[in-house]
Amino acid sequence: MNNSFAQTRKNVKNWGCRQVISDFMAWREQICLRGEWDSSGGWDDPLNQLFADEAGRIRKSLAIVTNEKSIADQIALNAKNDKDAANETQTLLERYTNGEPISEDDVVMPSAIGDENELPYDFSGADPNIPQVQGRKNKDLVSLTTMIDRAVKETSNLDCQGYGTVIPKTQSAMILALLDTMFAILQQRGGEKNRRRIAQGTSATEAKADDVVGIAITKPDEQPKA
Repeated sequence: MNNSFAQTRKNVKNWGCRQVISDFMAWREQICLRGEWDSSGGWDDPLNQLFADEAGRIRKSLAIVTNEKSIADQIALNAKNDKDAANETQTLLERYTNGEPISEDDVVMPSAIGDENELPYDFSGADPNIPQVQGRKNKDLVSLTTMIDRAVKETSNLDCQGYGTVIPKTQSAMILALLDTMFAILQQRGGEKNRRRIAQGTSATEAKADDVVGIAITKPDEQPKA
């Protein structure tokens, strides 16, 4: 079975990327704990709303860590930062409240230290909270979860993953496109209106030889004589 996290980079130094990945993984763990995996009929409206809320929360997190500054903005910000660094009157609380803190994304930082920044997740499938989901009964949940896994992989491999705390807007747009796809799955496959009405019964792969009860079916020439 293929691992849907294949080629995911574990050593991610960009803290914006790490935050987005953390949000995706928290949502994934919620999905994997659900009993709807044993149903091929979909899931109900409250659960679909919960999933939509989670997708919206990740969208907000992604927007917060997206950098929209132009080159001109950056030049002006660099000049301001140079001045603010020597300001002896402004407290950290005032800087934070006014939305003016200097970020490591705004200045040239020291050379990277060779420390490890591995994501704290077991992507092998061995962790019962982060299992592989291919082959599960609810194929729509499989599609949703596999898309989450792809978003985690792509976020870990963004060009910005080696530094800073923000994601450039062009790279952020890639992750947003995947989020849009997940939301489309929720709209087209989730909720009561999209549930499949499936007759109750046992599938052939779940039946056993001794499950049959009642009169055995015999060939015509084996029918008992009157």
